[in-house]
Amino acid sequence: MSAVYVHNITIDNGADYEQEYDMFEVGGRVIDLTGFSAKAELRRHRGSKTSTSFIIGFIDRKNGKIKLSIPNYITSKLKPGRYIYDILFTKPSGTKEIVLEGSVRVRQGISSECSFSKQGSSHRLCIAVIDESEDSQNKQGMSTKWNQFRSSYPNRTFYLLQPTTVGFGVSSTNVNYDELKCPSNFLQETTVNIPPLI
Repeated sequence: MSAVYVHNITIDNGADYEQEYDMFEVGGRVIDLTGFSAKAELRRHRGSKTSTSFIIGFIDRKNGKIKLSIPNYITSKLKPGRYIYDILFTKPSGTKEIVLEGSVRVRQGISSECSFSKQGSSHRLCIAVIDESEDSQNKQGMSTKWNQFRSSYPNRTFYLLQPTTVGFGVSSTNVNYDELKCPSNFLQETTVNIPPLI
């Protein structure tokens, strides 16, 4: 991975941005990204003190697939114009290497954004229905997902629904939360009725 590849991108102001990449060695061999971490930032110029970070997802580590994204509530704060970006990998050995860079054109959107789609908005409700046939979840995985959701939407009202055979509006107990593998801080941070309903 000694070569730094160049890929120029366009980001629409106020829109969600996503881009997937397949990472290859110079000779064309797929890079196994197991144990790698990554960081990607957008700046006005190389000496700029301020930056915007991309969210990086390792969607298939064995086959070298990653995804860069920036949610709309962040892109809406970017002023139209030219920027630069790069992706920095940290290998399991601790070696750091820039693998991709390029210019970014931030384009002004035409449609105005919905004010209730912003990160801090509490004007939208989020309702999650648990598929009771999903046995592959664990508390750690659910806790990670909950923290990601709460970090992105700190004020969003959230309801959790669980299908049941005994009717609607059944009072929840600790058993319900254990079955759903809810994280320990879920009850303090979510919206529940009194008595709590699932």
